[in-house]
Amino acid sequence: MHSPTLLTLGLAAAFAPLAAAHTVFTTLFINDVNQGDGTCVRMAKQGNIATHPVNLNSDDVACGRNGNEAVAFTCPAPAGAKLTLLFRMWADGSQPGSIDPSHVGPMSIYLKQVSDMTTSSAAGPGWFKIWSEGYDTTARKWATEKLIANNGLLSINLPSGLPAGYYLARHEIITIQNVTNNKADPQFYVGCAQLFVQGTGSASIPKDKTVSIPGHLSASDPALIFNPYTQNPATYPSFGPAVFFPAAPDSGSGNKQPQQQTLTQTTGVIPQTCLLKNANWCGVEVPDYTNEATCWKSAENCWNQLDVCYNTAPPSGSKGCRIWQDQKCAVLQQACESRRFRGPENKGQKLDQAEVNSALPPGGIPQAVNAGQRGDQVPVPSAVGADGAGNEDGDGEEVVVDQDLGAAPPVSEPTTTTTTTAEVKTPSSSSTAEPVPTETESGEPEERGETTTAAATLSTTPTPTPTVNSCSGSRRYRRPRRHRRRRGMN
Repeated sequence: MHSPTLLTLGLAAAFAPLAAAHTVFTTLFINDVNQGDGTCVRMAKQGNIATHPVNLNSDDVACGRNGNEAVAFTCPAPAGAKLTLLFRMWADGSQPGSIDPSHVGPMSIYLKQVSDMTTSSAAGPGWFKIWSEGYDTTARKWATEKLIANNGLLSINLPSGLPAGYYLARHEIITIQNVTNNKADPQFYVGCAQLFVQGTGSASIPKDKTVSIPGHLSASDPALIFNPYTQNPATYPSFGPAVFFPAAPDSGSGNKQPQQQTLTQTTGVIPQTCLLKNANWCGVEVPDYTNEATCWKSAENCWNQLDVCYNTAPPSGSKGCRIWQDQKCAVLQQACESRRFRGPENKGQKLDQAEVNSALPPGGIPQAVNAGQRGDQVPVPSAVGADGAGNEDGDGEEVVVDQDLGAAPPVSEPTTTTTTTAEVKTPSSSSTAEPVPTETESGEPEERGETTTAAATLSTTPTPTPTVNSCSGSRRYRRPRRHRRRRGMN
């Protein structure tokens, strides 16, 4: 017989995402297509602090806690595509809400082109701001209040003139509800999505339009010490760098186009063999089997994949893991127990990804906040980029994607990748450990003056293996253990 063994992956940790929350970016949509909770999104691995603010002067202010570590998948998006970010007060969506209504303040979106998604640092130079909003005097609402009104969804169009390549898309929410006459204690909520921009843009990003993060804001900036209770919101000042939105070159400008080379996404692609995805984990088909021994070996393979799914599930949840458990591993287990030793049955059949993706909040996806923005015309350069601007390596090569630039496909159905004809240089990895956060008596980081969690050294492999997450996405499940029957025994 085959008796079940109880595996506990940290019952208390499974409820970490339910802790008191502020806000966190969990889900990316590209041209209104849901890429999946946590997919291509960098977020803190610990569920109990995933929604908490970060320190302005730490590297965490670039992409959040653990934000200097790449996730396995990078989502393709055409230049000019519409991105939609979903924010939640509870990362796994177990309770409603996008951000506490008391948290008022501005929002911004930044981009940074990187030469290698796994080794390029999120913190540092090369960031440019493509949109920002503080207080809307017409709607008489802060940007955060408009986010709440849109059920946690923020849509923005990418610039049409972006050079093709890998990008980090960063959101920044600054809340000033803790700024009073006695103290100035703004809070910073940030996160990043990994993108591969497909386009024919040839405009470089001028260095004077880029900033280093951290370093783009100062604690003494008027926008960070603005008292929302005593000062007129209509006078809220601008902050940080000016918006720069590179438009595609005017076809009638007469600018001579430089020689173009093809760049195709080669890293971070969802594999064609993926049967089901949870965040940045993929389940693949188990080996064929023709007898009892190989059947149980394939079942073991399925359960081992499930272990990885639960252990790497981010705070946004583990719905895909539960589906893999119930619709793949349990079914395979039953086949072996029923002595159906030829399979796997339904080989290669994809499981329903729609069951994994969270339903849209009421009202659907909103219009882009920058719809109709024409952008900034810049001269077509003879060589694209310099260090920290345009191509991060400054190798002077321009790239164009040889792909259909229509609506971005769902990442669960990626296009087959090919080798690139453009040489892309890879910088050496350099990351250092960061200070561990100060904890209060309740065991949570202090919201004021908190430091950062330690970041692991970046992997230099093309597709990084996610760090094991012991604080979220974990749950109890029963994993059958095989017991061989000895000869001569009934």
